Amino acid sequence: MAKRYTLKEFLERLWAAIKAGKPLVMTGAGNGIAAKFIERGGVDILGVYNTGYFRMQGYGSLAGMLPILDNNELIYNMGKREVLPQVKEVPVIAGVAGVDPLRDMHLYLADLKHIGYSGVHNFPTVAWYDGEFRQTLEGTGLGYDHELNMLNTARELDMLTIGYAFNMEDAKRLFSEAAPDIYIFHAGITRGGSTGYGKGRGIEEMAELSQEHYDFARSKKADVILLAHGAALSGPDTAQYMVTHTDCHGVQLGSAIERMAVEIPLEERAAAFKAITFPEGARRW
Repeated sequence: MAKRYTLKEFLERLWAAIKAGKPLVMTGAGNGIAAKFIERGGVDILGVYNTGYFRMQGYGSLAGMLPILDNNELIYNMGKREVLPQVKEVPVIAGVAGVDPLRDMHLYLADLKHIGYSGVHNFPTVAWYDGEFRQTLEGTGLGYDHELNMLNTARELDMLTIGYAFNMEDAKRLFSEAAPDIYIFHAGITRGGSTGYGKGRGIEEMAELSQEHYDFARSKKADVILLAHGAALSGPDTAQYMVTHTDCHGVQLGSAIERMAVEIPLEERAAAFKAITFPEGARRW
């Protein structure tokens, strides 16, 4: 069963890796076998997200932003039954839908901590939305402030907090009201594979925009940990580019680890088995 970490222990673990010159790697884990072997690969944080569940069922990540299943129930059960039992040492965090009027968020977060989660992340998030739809969410009491309150409640429970923002306006709200321990500028849906979005930002543009967010985040919280995510960050080469060309402390991976790591290898292995032949002259009919 996954080890539980206090906020202090969690942060000390992460900063020890950074100070040792090792960029952080945070990944999603959409099921138990993914968690088991990703941990063996040496990652620093495992995240349980509804997107991970949908990716491992063959769907695109944005399924996690549609009214399919109950995110917070799913994350509780995925953690308790599938992911947490397979993890030994790596801290595990939960992707929590902060906009959930059907739950007492304090009790829910306490339950997540009780079963073995050591931190939370505001995902799924209304920050994905823009335009009139986003304005309507905010204007009708279903806005980003619920996610910020959720992060603050988690901190009161001594859990690590991770904040997502997709634009500078939300980043300003995030740091003025919640000041997360880890900040991730979400650059967009990850490119590549069967359900990637091929029209997203290129790696150069992603790095430039991410750095603007990192500069802002550090101006508000000097010791915030910064991770890169999404868009063109789809493999070790682009992860290296982000670490080299920005001030990020590492990367967060979803599709790039859960989905792309299995799509082609599974296809190729199935094709290799299908390529076996009967011995010449043998009759099996």
